[in-house]
Amino acid sequence: MIGVDTNVLLYAFNVTSPHNAVAKKTLETLLSQQEDVAFTDIVMFEFIAQATSINRPGPSPTARQAIAQLENWLTSKSAKVIRSKPGDFKTFARLCDESGRSGQNLFDVQVAAICIDNGVTEFVTGDKGFEKFTELRIRNPFAK
Repeated sequence: MIGVDTNVLLYAFNVTSPHNAVAKKTLETLLSQQEDVAFTDIVMFEFIAQATSINRPGPSPTARQAIAQLENWLTSKSAKVIRSKPGDFKTFARLCDESGRSGQNLFDVQVAAICIDNGVTEFVTGDKGFEKFTELRIRNPFAK
């Protein structure tokens, strides 16, 4: 199973992003293949929050627009929503210890733990911070 990070979703959604074409192509390719594509609930909520943020230039999309786009991606047969399970906290705590992460960076630890405990083996992200989670193979579609 392949996991997808918030930044990939944001770039695919934001037509003014310089990464838009790469992110859209990456998502289209992933969602058209047989392998399951995992969206953690945290990534989904973060996508909606960031896509609708008023702290960016230009008019922000509405929550309904961001949700509609997310719902569209989730219509793919390969799209799966994964969530935290009670046992995931042990993985989260271990990853915190191993990575030394704290503060806002704990959200990445939480996403990584959910992915690992749900069988995700590859994670697609432009965030280099995920490289510390060696149980996930990281694919950065934006790296040159």
